[in-house]
Amino acid sequence: MATLSTIHLYPIKSTAGRMQESAWVGVEGIVGDRRFMVAKPDGTFLTARTHPQLQRVTATFDGQTLSLSHPQLPALELAVETFDLATFATTVWADDFDAWTTHARLDAWFSEVAGEPARLLWLGEQSARYRRSIEQRVSFADGYPLLLISEASLADLNTRTAEPHRMAQFRPNLVIAGTSAYAEDEWRRIRLGEVVFRVDKPCARCAMVSVDPATGTFKEGREPLRTLAGYRRGEGGKVYFGQNLIAENEGCITRHDRLEVLE
Repeated sequence: MATLSTIHLYPIKSTAGRMQESAWVGVEGIVGDRRFMVAKPDGTFLTARTHPQLQRVTATFDGQTLSLSHPQLPALELAVETFDLATFATTVWADDFDAWTTHARLDAWFSEVAGEPARLLWLGEQSARYRRSIEQRVSFADGYPLLLISEASLADLNTRTAEPHRMAQFRPNLVIAGTSAYAEDEWRRIRLGEVVFRVDKPCARCAMVSVDPATGTFKEGREPLRTLAGYRRGEGGKVYFGQNLIAENEGCITRHDRLEVLE
């Protein structure tokens, strides 16, 4: 029987994930997921594709207070009530929209992490980013509200590489146990807990999957991207691993929920 093995939340885009026992899924994905993003002063977003050290940042956000830690920096905690909350134009890929500024101390802290001037932006209670291609509001995530991968798919990949790779490298929100490898490629609609999800599109992978989350550095030889390219290359020459999801309704999901394939 296929079940929801783990739930992962990423409070800040490209920083470390947090495992959840349960989560509320809303219109924009898991509540609290990718509500913050690091950007250059001109609004250009920064990610672990170019700044892999971001993955060594651990963040928690309870809706009122943001807490940060990093192995080489003092911990920092600031309440939303201290944020500047000035509108700030930014872009995620082809989407131009406004976010909120936070606090000069947060900007300075992330400038230290990034090694260049940076700002920490917040979406607020509701994202101003609307993706017409999927007719959906989206957080600071690359393009979709949620990402799903099966444990079996990662296990199959690890039979093909010299060293094992961790699920954290692929940054899924939902991990499924009890399936065959790449079973998720065949799903069109699924149910977990109270939520029905549309499996909209396979996830095209990039160099970010080659970042070791423990060290915040790239693995040698561009692995596992190079191996994936040998057997998971699809439309347009892109390399696919995992599936992008859109929730059809709001509701609660919990670890070990049974997966029901509707289509």
